[in-house]
Amino acid sequence: MHASQNRGVPAMSVLESLKPEKGPIGAALGGWLDFAASGIATRFFLLWFVILYMAFQIISFAPLGLDQDLLETYSWGLHPAAGYAKHPPLSGLVAGAWFSLFPATDWAFYLLAMANAAIGLYATSLIARRYLDGDKRIVVLLLLLLTPFYQFHGMRFGANAVLLSTWPVATYCFLRAFETRALTWSAAAGAAAALAMLGKYYSIFLIAGFLAAVAAHPARLSYLRSLSPWISAAVGGAVLAPHIQWLMANEFLPFVYATSMHADAPLGEVLWKDAYYIVGSLAYVGVLLAVYWLAIRPDRLTWRETIRPPDPDGQMLVVLLAVPLALPAIVAPFIGAELTPLWSMSGWFLLPIVLLRPKAAILTRVAAIRITALVVVITVAVLLAAPALAWLRHTEGTERGREYDRLVSAELTNAWLRAIGQPLGIVLGDPYLASAVTFYSPDHPDSGPVVGFELAAPWITPDRLAAEGWAAICKADDEICVDSARRRIGEKADVQIITYSTTNRYLGKPGKLGRFFFVIVPPERKPLIQIR
Repeated sequence: MHASQNRGVPAMSVLESLKPEKGPIGAALGGWLDFAASGIATRFFLLWFVILYMAFQIISFAPLGLDQDLLETYSWGLHPAAGYAKHPPLSGLVAGAWFSLFPATDWAFYLLAMANAAIGLYATSLIARRYLDGDKRIVVLLLLLLTPFYQFHGMRFGANAVLLSTWPVATYCFLRAFETRALTWSAAAGAAAALAMLGKYYSIFLIAGFLAAVAAHPARLSYLRSLSPWISAAVGGAVLAPHIQWLMANEFLPFVYATSMHADAPLGEVLWKDAYYIVGSLAYVGVLLAVYWLAIRPDRLTWRETIRPPDPDGQMLVVLLAVPLALPAIVAPFIGAELTPLWSMSGWFLLPIVLLRPKAAILTRVAAIRITALVVVITVAVLLAAPALAWLRHTEGTERGREYDRLVSAELTNAWLRAIGQPLGIVLGDPYLASAVTFYSPDHPDSGPVVGFELAAPWITPDRLAAEGWAAICKADDEICVDSARRRIGEKADVQIITYSTTNRYLGKPGKLGRFFFVIVPPERKPLIQIR
């Protein structure tokens, strides 16, 4: 029986054969686990999580520019607002505040992404401390690192990644408010839930989980009769009010964007995406579940206590886990929404707590050491693979052309300076390339698409285009972008059109040739006023 279970996770089988719990390694890991109950092990764990995975990103993505989600979030942060055309404002506001303190560099963005993930893990550890003791408190976080959410998807800081921190924080505040009815925790619960909504509207499923958890708890009437839920609602409403006002003033643009991208699909496609969402979401946590199975060896009693805990607080945790994960699949066919498994990543943080909470789920010190050793081995392997990943990305290139971002940003900025003699303020064109110029150019110009920038970047106005001039950037073979830029030029005089070819070099080896199209449109000269 044990042999058949071990075949599911080869890494665990290797660790069992090596017996990492013995010898100096076991002593070191066991000594670290001794501090799990006090929380010192958690703080040590989170510090090294941030350092090591920030280093992984710096090394493995060295030949490339930043991911589009990061570049777009940075461009929003230059213009703090109550809302943006594609998403609610939290990620942009966080980026704006962050880069008021840090330079616009890749490492600073990676630090932000890992700090955001670490906040989510820390809030999860606070929840775990309420229900678990001993080694289980730190094993919760170790199990979560057996998913790709925090280290890999979390590096793309934006509307999805910000939920990695806001959902656990909101859940912790809700649990404390429900338990204590205290003014401070009630206000914090409302504010945190509102911040989750300001991260992404998908957080409505988190709030639905709160409501379902209250409804399922025997103490629901005493909670509803107290001031706590109404304080939470009032504070949450106050935090959301500026964004709601912005939505009304801007014709609910993010909803229009979301509908155009993910809604009104044929029922067949929706049902197929629903199935894909369920299977893909479970696959994300497959290694976590397999390692849990090998470590705990759950029997029927354990599964029964896990799925249907005998106590109301345990039942509340199960509801808080299940509703945000299952409700999207239930709702999607009614609104024609196409789901993607990645959206489930913010909802899995309670899974290891729910799995380890039953008394029948006995975690031995040997199993805890083996799980710790597995995470250490995976982390070391990832770091060792980083240089090879960087080389592979350089030699193969990327579909978007991220390997050219720094080069084209510098070249366009220099061409503008030679022609105009003042800082570059606006760049239009391919949204990916334009936003890269926003980040990598020392001038940090505002950016937007050639067509539709009025909605995507409302801070770019016709008056600014006329007064400041503007540049455009496209891939040379992107006929739509190039034609749109030429049409926007119209009959303007003194316009420069530049073709630019470059090859990215990494460790002395040239990559693929990239060809680009630049436009430089000078500011309009105001007519001289004649004095008679």
